[in-house]
Amino acid sequence: MIPFLIMNQHDKEIYLKRYNERLELYGDSPETLGWGKNARQELRFQVLSDLATQNKFSSILDVGCGFADLYGFLKNKNWQGQYLGIDINKNLLNIALQKYPQVSVKQQDILQEELNQSYDYVIASGIFNAKLEKENNYTYIEAMLRTMYSIAKEAVCVDFLSTYVDYMQEIAWHSNPEEIIKIAHTISKRFNVRYDYMPYEFSLILYKNQTISNINTFEGFNLKHS
Repeated sequence: MIPFLIMNQHDKEIYLKRYNERLELYGDSPETLGWGKNARQELRFQVLSDLATQNKFSSILDVGCGFADLYGFLKNKNWQGQYLGIDINKNLLNIALQKYPQVSVKQQDILQEELNQSYDYVIASGIFNAKLEKENNYTYIEAMLRTMYSIAKEAVCVDFLSTYVDYMQEIAWHSNPEEIIKIAHTISKRFNVRYDYMPYEFSLILYKNQTISNINTFEGFNLKHS
């Protein structure tokens, strides 16, 4: 693990309190996890898991897994690899175990406690959507991305709410895509930003393989090397 930053106790307590209150109110629902009643969860999961299923990655770490519904989605897609879901909220993990008795989940904060295992693909959905009160959101995002990148063997994929919206909730954090790209550049030479599935969200994929692709992206041009 890269010792960079630990979420301060104030923000962590607010985070846990908010999710526990939502759980009491909404139960097993996307609304508990901060998504709207009609959240397009399957579309979001499809974007996050595309790389893993296409490349037949054999292991996935789901950071901030909540109810571990990504596990259920992957199983419905006949993915047969090793899954571990981690979250700092044990109440959400208890629901995950009720829904999926065979799932592997663990209460853990990867910025505070080292995860002693690598995974092909490290995924996180929605963990950067809360506005922090006692620290800079971009500093926290970079710390998490660097730690997730150190755990991944193949790639990291995370999603964000975008600043390119007409409305923002007071407690929500919307990330500027340009700022996220700046952070990505400091972590990996190869990454993708996807802004093609929902107008108010985008995702980032960071690759561990730093070699240049052999695909000629300048089709029609004769590029000669001196």
